[in-house]
Amino acid sequence: MIKGRVSSDGAAGLQAWVTIEVAGSNEVFRSADAVVDTGFTSWLTLPGPVIEQMGLDLYGRRRDRDPGPLDPYFAFIQWHGQVRPVMVHQAGGRPLMGMALLSGSSLLVEAYEGGEVT
Repeated sequence: MIKGRVSSDGAAGLQAWVTIEVAGSNEVFRSADAVVDTGFTSWLTLPGPVIEQMGLDLYGRRRDRDPGPLDPYFAFIQWHGQVRPVMVHQAGGRPLMGMALLSGSSLLVEAYEGGEVT
């Protein structure tokens, strides 16, 4: 079970945060705090510098283009006690956990400052 907390981020309002464990092909896991985003239909986003530090492998390249925003990368995540392959999109700002990753899971959010996320 993954746990987190609800916190307020000023103008963004309340957000559900969880800490996840992500790794590249070297399978060295690293913690990342991510916002649970039920409006995001893909797996996970991470900022470019984090993707570079982790050495994630680009999962394809858009035609005639260098890697850039929203390009997909291949990673692994610790999920429900198992290692699971996931797609990570490069995006600026805070990491986001999307609905593709949550598929098949239950999400409980106590929607108040300091509330639990499970």
